[in-house]
Amino acid sequence: MKLAAILIVAATMACRAREAPVGASASPTAAPAAAVPAVPAPDRLVGRWLRSDSDYTIEIASVAPSGKLDARYLNPGPIHVERAESGMVDGLLRVFLELQDRGYPGSYYTLTYDPGSDSLSGVYHHLGVNQNFDVAFSRIPPAP
Repeated sequence: MKLAAILIVAATMACRAREAPVGASASPTAAPAAAVPAVPAPDRLVGRWLRSDSDYTIEIASVAPSGKLDARYLNPGPIHVERAESGMVDGLLRVFLELQDRGYPGSYYTLTYDPGSDSLSGVYHHLGVNQNFDVAFSRIPPAP
């Protein structure tokens, strides 16, 4: 019992000795606090996006506060977009785009926005052939 009390007192004293006195400034060699990555604003999704392996294009005209996207899908002609939404999932800006047209029976994209590369990547779920495809989209620069 005495040994336990001595160990507790010694541990408490060691912790207090390591604490900086009140009002002391941080040493100049202290490592800076880790930067918290900025969460991209949903309006970063607005624009035209070209799929890397084809001429398929997603056009996002606007993002509502609810996350609903005003979006079009072109292959190269228009394909009906049944549902288009965005939202934050695990700190990442995500896009969901469901297609409902001839040859596109509910096929959908689940994409993640990467602010570092200003790109979208994820999976295309082609329900017509029951396959998933890894896909990536890059932003098409606006015309001058």
